[in-house]
Amino acid sequence: MTNPSLFTMAPAMFFLFSATAAETTVAPPDATTTADELEVITVYAQRRAQDKTEVSVAVTSLDGEALAQRRIQSSTALSGLAPNLMASNVAGEGTTPSFNIRGVGMFDYNTSTVSPISIYSDDVVSGGANFLSSSLFDLQQVDVLRGPQGTLFGRNTTGGAILLMSRQPEAEFGGYVSVDVAEHHSRQLTAAVNAPLGEQTSARLAVNHQDYQYSMQNLFPLGQDGGMRHNNARLIIHSDFEHFSLNLKLHSENIQGAPKPIYSAGILKNDGSGSLCALADVGSRRCVDAFGYAVPSDDYWQTVADTFDKKHDTESYGASLKLTAELAPGYQLKSVTAHKSLDRFHSFDSDGPGNFIEGSFDSDNEFFSQELSLAVEGDGSFWTSGLFYLDEALTQHNDLDLFRDFRAIEALAGIPAQFFYHNKLENSSWSAYSQWEQSLNNSFSVLLGGRYTREKNQYQAKADLALVPVFIPALWDLTGEVKDNEWSGKVALLQKLSDSHSLYYSLSRGFKAGGYNAGYATSPAQAADSAYAPERLNAWEIGGHWQSEKTTVRFDWAAFYYDYQDQQVFVNQTSGPAPYHVLKNAGDSQIYGLEAELNWRIDPAMQLELTLGHLPKAKLGKYQTEAVLVPENRLPFTSEWMASGQFSYDFSGVLHDLQFQLGFVYLSDFYFDQYENPYTQQQGYTLWHSRLSYQPMPALEVSVFGKNLLNKEYTELRFDSIAALAAVTELRGEARQLGLGVTYQF
Repeated sequence: MTNPSLFTMAPAMFFLFSATAAETTVAPPDATTTADELEVITVYAQRRAQDKTEVSVAVTSLDGEALAQRRIQSSTALSGLAPNLMASNVAGEGTTPSFNIRGVGMFDYNTSTVSPISIYSDDVVSGGANFLSSSLFDLQQVDVLRGPQGTLFGRNTTGGAILLMSRQPEAEFGGYVSVDVAEHHSRQLTAAVNAPLGEQTSARLAVNHQDYQYSMQNLFPLGQDGGMRHNNARLIIHSDFEHFSLNLKLHSENIQGAPKPIYSAGILKNDGSGSLCALADVGSRRCVDAFGYAVPSDDYWQTVADTFDKKHDTESYGASLKLTAELAPGYQLKSVTAHKSLDRFHSFDSDGPGNFIEGSFDSDNEFFSQELSLAVEGDGSFWTSGLFYLDEALTQHNDLDLFRDFRAIEALAGIPAQFFYHNKLENSSWSAYSQWEQSLNNSFSVLLGGRYTREKNQYQAKADLALVPVFIPALWDLTGEVKDNEWSGKVALLQKLSDSHSLYYSLSRGFKAGGYNAGYATSPAQAADSAYAPERLNAWEIGGHWQSEKTTVRFDWAAFYYDYQDQQVFVNQTSGPAPYHVLKNAGDSQIYGLEAELNWRIDPAMQLELTLGHLPKAKLGKYQTEAVLVPENRLPFTSEWMASGQFSYDFSGVLHDLQFQLGFVYLSDFYFDQYENPYTQQQGYTLWHSRLSYQPMPALEVSVFGKNLLNKEYTELRFDSIAALAAVTELRGEARQLGLGVTYQF
C-alpha cells in the first residue's frame, strides 16, 4: 500500500528542487539554439503560442516529425508518451477508442458515448466517440493537456484535451514522399506537397495510405487474420490579407478491412473437474471453456476465431473554415466553423470458434460546430471570451446475436436471441466562456476563467427481438431527453522565479453533461435504466517548469488531487449469461498523483527524454442498485505507474548523418473493468522501440526501425465472459515488427 505521507511530502520536495535549480540560473537562455542546446518548446495550451514556462497547465508537447519516426499512426497509439496518458482500441481497431488521463476516461464500447477527453484537430473538437480515433500524419505538433479544460476550449472536458496541429501551407513549393515496408504485410505511404497559389495564398495537400495485417494467426478454416487499409487525404488552403486571414481545411478518410481475431481463453481445468485454472495457466492448453474448447496451441499469437464474415468499413469527410481578423491593435476575432460526417460498420466475434456472442455496430454521424472568440491583449494582460455551439446527430443500427449455435439443438432452441437496435440520438450544446490573465508584478500573474454550459441530449431507443421461432418487433420503444446546465471555471497563480523557471498553483472545476447510453441492453428495464446524470470534478494542482542556464536540461512536474462527484463509469455487469453494459454514475471518487518530464541534452551528440506518471490512489466511489454494483475499487484502465523514455545518439562524428534512437513505454498492472477480477487483470509490461537512420544526401533518408523489440506478450483488452462462456475474451497486442523506411524531400 502506498504511504500517503510520501505524496504529501512530494510537492515540497519538487518545490525545493525547482527553487534550488532557479538559484543557479544567472541569465536567461540565448534566443538562438546551438548544437548542444534543446529546441525551444512552444505550446498552445491557452489557444496561443507561448513558452512552456508561461502557462499554468500541465502540458506535454510531442513533435510531429518525431511521432512519424516512431511510426505512431493513430491517436490511440499515444499511450504512455505523456505522463498518465493511456489510450487503446478497447474493442478492436475501428471501434470506440478509450482515452484516459490521470484516471479520468471512458472505457466504453458504445458509439453513443461522449468521452471526458476531447481531441481538437486544428481547433475543431472531436465530438462523440466515433470521431475520437484520428490518423496521425503530416503533423506539426501534438499537445497533451492534463486536467479539466473548459475556460478556453470549445467543449468542456473533465479529463483533458489532446491538440492535433497539422502542418500548414508555406509560401514556397516543396514536399516529401515517405514509404515504409514492414513485417505483418505492412505497407505505408505518406506524401505532402506545398504549393503557392499567389502572393497571399498557399495550399498543402497531404495523403496517407496504410495497408497491414495483424500479427494474430487465425487457424479457423476460412477465418481471417484481420487487417486494415486506410486512405486519408487533407487539403489546407491558407490566405493572408492585410487585416485578416482565412484557413480552409478539407479532409476525408476511408478504412476497410477485417477486425483483429479475438482470443477466447477458457478458465476451467482441462480435466473435466470443472475447477478453475490457475491464473498462470489461462491461455494455455491446460484450460478449457464451458464447451470444452481449448486453445489451438501455446503460441501466444495463434487463435481460432470464426471471423470469415466479419468486416469493417468507415467513410468519413469533413470541412472547417477558420477566419482570424485583427479588429484593431491587440484585438483579434476568430471564427471556426466545422462540419463532419461519418458512416461506420463494424462486425465482431466475442467467443472464438463458436457462435455464442457476436454482433455489429452500424452508425451514421453528422456533426456541426461553430465557435466565435475575441482575444484582447493589453499591457500585462490577456483576455479571451467566446461562444460555442455544437449539434451532433447519431443513428445506430446495431445487433447482438446470442447463442446462435443453440438454434439447431431442439432442447436448447429457447435460449438463442438476436437483438436489433434502432437508436437515434441528438446532442446540442452551447456555452459561453471567458478567461482573463493579468500580470500583478514581475513575479506573479493571476488567471481567472469561467464557463457556462447548457446541453440537451434527446434520444429514441428501439429494439426488435428474434427468437426461435418468433420475431418480436418493438420490444421497447423509448423516447426522452436529458438536460443539464452548469457553471465551471479555473483560478490559477503563476509565479516566475526567473525567465527560465516558473511555478503554478491552480484550482479547476470540470463538468460533463449527462446523457443516454444506447448500448446492448437485453430487456426493456435495462434500456429504460440507461440514462445517466452529469459528473463534476474539482481539481487542485501545483506544478513547475524549469530549464537550465544553457538550455541543456528541461524539467516539468505536477502534483494534483481530484475530488470527483458522480463520476460516469462504464459497468460491465458479469452476473448473467447475456452481457449487460451500462453507463452509471458512481459515488464520490478520489484521485491523486505526480508527474515529471525530463529532457536532457547530454552533449551535442546525445539526448535523453524521460516521462513518469504515478497514481497512488484512483478510487471509485461506490454505487449500488438492485441490478448494478460499482464497488470502491481502483478505476479501470488506470496504472499506478507509467513511464516512457528515449535515448538518441548522433554518430556524425563517426559516420556523417547517422542517427540512432532507442526508447520504451512502461505500464504497471491495471484492470479492464470495475470488478478487479484477477482473470481480467493486465500485468505490467514494457514495450521497446528503436530506429537507425542514415542520410546519404540531404534530401534522402533511409531508416530501419523496430516496434515491440523484445516481442512482449500483452493484451489490449480482457473482457469478462466468464458467466456466459467460462472464458476471458482477449484482444492481444501486436508482436515484434521490423521494417524499412525511405523518405525523399523536394
